[in-house]
Amino acid sequence: MGNLLFETGHTKQSMSYYEQALKYNNKELYALIGIGNAIYDQNEPKKAIEYYVQALKIDDNLPDVHYNVANSYFLLGKTTTSIPYYQRAIELNPGKSESFYNLGNAYCVLKQYDDAIAAYQRSILHDTYNGPALYNLGNAYYMKGELDKSINSY
Repeated sequence: MGNLLFETGHTKQSMSYYEQALKYNNKELYALIGIGNAIYDQNEPKKAIEYYVQALKIDDNLPDVHYNVANSYFLLGKTTTSIPYYQRAIELNPGKSESFYNLGNAYCVLKQYDDAIAAYQRSILHDTYNGPALYNLGNAYYMKGELDKSINSY
């Protein structure tokens, strides 16, 4: 019921169902993830991380949870901390273009343009119409002073 409420936009109402599930079993994986998602949607990434990390202690093979932790850290300005979570999400689900894209963004923030370019290229490989990845790839080349490659990326 919590997932149905969450998916239909009733984030706060979904929380009570997830919390009830945790009362019965404090290691209920999908309740932990659900609460993390609901809290993240309420723009509280720091608190969401707590629930996501608890879920990962139960099962470390959840690419979307690693991705969510990475995004949460990135939003908090903890870019360096986000990178291993993006990398683990990619390791578990190498076909998810968004993970490569966000990893590229993290590398750009850190001015690690070669790593950013590689991540954007992998993102584009999985989604050839990924406009934001193409745009950011061009920006990364521009920041490196490689203007021809930059122009060709846009």
